[in-house]
Amino acid sequence: MRTPAKKHTHILRTLFGFALSLLMLVPFAMIVLNSFKNKKEAAQMGLALPKQWNIIENYRAVMETGVVHAFRNSCIVTLLSVFLIVLFSALAAFVLQRRNTKVSQKIITFFVIGLIIPGQIIPTYMLCNYLHLKTFIGAAAVLTAANLPLGIFLYIGALKSIPRDIDEAAILDGCGTWTLFFRVIFQLMKPMTVTLFILTFMNIWNDFGTTIYFLNTSENYTLPLTIYNFFSTHSSDWNLVFTDVVIVSLPVIIVYFCAQKQIMSGMTSGAVKG
Repeated sequence: MRTPAKKHTHILRTLFGFALSLLMLVPFAMIVLNSFKNKKEAAQMGLALPKQWNIIENYRAVMETGVVHAFRNSCIVTLLSVFLIVLFSALAAFVLQRRNTKVSQKIITFFVIGLIIPGQIIPTYMLCNYLHLKTFIGAAAVLTAANLPLGIFLYIGALKSIPRDIDEAAILDGCGTWTLFFRVIFQLMKPMTVTLFILTFMNIWNDFGTTIYFLNTSENYTLPLTIYNFFSTHSSDWNLVFTDVVIVSLPVIIVYFCAQKQIMSGMTSGAVKG
């Protein structure tokens, strides 16, 4: 049973955590409220309610600037990149973790280093330009390579919690290598797959630095790049900028809330087994 002192401490911690949560919501509230205002009010970037509600006008104006086409481009780049990241990360992690040799350990260390070394966009851009890969495929390839270390690291942690006895039992039942992986091991790593999907989906969907180099024409713009449509040399339509940010963020928020339980399950996978 908790003593009165411990109860008070617990209440204080709860209130502190609640206050921090509200603080984290302030930027989001500012974005949403300013997306409802006119140009003059939105330029003040305050948290006050709009004096004049321009919800329909703002969202209609943004939708007429090619957001639907940019949404299609974002889906192509993001889904292709995430699919390749999940597939290659899972395959590489399975081989590296199960072989457990000195060579595989060195390769794992090499990939872990990739988590902390920043990518060099200019040499990458020059290489892709030389290979004529300034396309959706080129952008997806760069984004896949940038996120592979994270995927391999997470999958190796998940594989540590799956006993090798399962591999041996499946092989004795007649499973080949590919059947063992896709029908047995990969199914057991579903929580980690969902976790990696969400993390990479959010990262790539919101990517600005890579796509601006490889998809730098209005026809190839992804959603984050459409923000350029509302800036000019002498003025900026901040009400439309905030509206565009809401539209860009909405798919990520929906995907996250639909799979948040799987994310927590995947992040703790392999945490208690070495």
